[in-house]
Amino acid sequence: MIIVRAKYLVPDPENCIENGAVAIKGTKIHRVGTFNELKMLAETEKVIDLENAVILPGFINAHTHLDLTNLHRRIKPTHNFTHWVFQLLAARIRWRDDEYISSIEKGIKLSVEAGTTTIADIANTSHSFSVLKKSPLRKVVYKEIIDLDPDHANDVLKKTRSELSAITTDELFHTGLSPHAPYSVSQELYRGVSQLAHEAHMSVCTHIAETEDEIEFLMKGAGNFLALLRQIRAINNNWRPPGLLPIMYLNETGLLGNHPLLIHCNYITDEEISVIKSSCASVAFCPRSHRFFGHVNHPVQRLLDAGVNVGLGTDSLASNDTLSILDEMKFLFHHYSILPKTLLSMATLNGAKSLGMESRVGQIKEGFEADLCGVRLPDCHSENIYNQLLSDVSRNVFTMIAGVICYDASSSEK
Repeated sequence: MIIVRAKYLVPDPENCIENGAVAIKGTKIHRVGTFNELKMLAETEKVIDLENAVILPGFINAHTHLDLTNLHRRIKPTHNFTHWVFQLLAARIRWRDDEYISSIEKGIKLSVEAGTTTIADIANTSHSFSVLKKSPLRKVVYKEIIDLDPDHANDVLKKTRSELSAITTDELFHTGLSPHAPYSVSQELYRGVSQLAHEAHMSVCTHIAETEDEIEFLMKGAGNFLALLRQIRAINNNWRPPGLLPIMYLNETGLLGNHPLLIHCNYITDEEISVIKSSCASVAFCPRSHRFFGHVNHPVQRLLDAGVNVGLGTDSLASNDTLSILDEMKFLFHHYSILPKTLLSMATLNGAKSLGMESRVGQIKEGFEADLCGVRLPDCHSENIYNQLLSDVSRNVFTMIAGVICYDASSSEK
């Protein structure tokens, strides 16, 4: 048995224990309380003292693309999303297998060091499955599905079934389906993915309402996306716009019946929020990626007020500076009027719920998986634990996943 202690323990957003400690037995959390309550446990083999730190549930990154990690600062910020896509394609056009692998491996390392214990990653190639499966992270790896030609839907689904059937999942590794977006997936393919997910009991995510260009494409069949798709010959001349807003379009395809994870939702109406709430779908908000593309006024507060489950994601280093959920929390703390306890919920409990893991992770609770992190606090005398946690100088120094210490810089940080 291992005991991890620190100045504070925040097992969930509503509770804080001074001189807190958590006892870990195998892969599970055995006891939670003050260090004085736990230190007499007879079978304790090791005590890890993080000192001036707060022990938190491990952060949950509800959306990322780890295979893009090596593109950090190689893609210029732009308000034109299709221009960003061109930059991305040009940067990776000649990548070898080892470059994809090294990019994913670096993303795993950065995530663990940032206190992330669970990720929802999008797999653009088979490398994401093979590399992430060997990583210490708890993960859902979503198979990305792209094809706008309705005549290809059955063949794409057949290939997807075959690829996923060859992948063995385990306690830390689950697979999901990710029809990319309405401008890259036909309505027929969305319907097929929805049916496949239902039959195979798999989770689903999709990029949705990410740009105003997407809305113009769906409503009018015009704009930058149409030009891009014609340029890369990904759309046929018979295509006609559905004339629907993004969430209404997903509702038409049946995908909302799978309680999906909706990525971004940057531009949605109150009516669409109501549909999201009714469908029990979750939303992954990527705050600093949202800023990278020049988006403003994300409806996150309206979503929260409506009772929609909203988790946090980093997106990729092709549109962000770090893979740290703590950094996303700090950004929101300084730029949005969201309560600190709500931010912590978004980073832990909400993320767990968005991935169907709320009964196992997202809290430091007896019987839950021993996924936790330790954040070094500033050397100050502020009594507000959240002000300390969200200060510019706080840093993650300790990460444990399933009872295994995956990162420990606590000694060097003291």
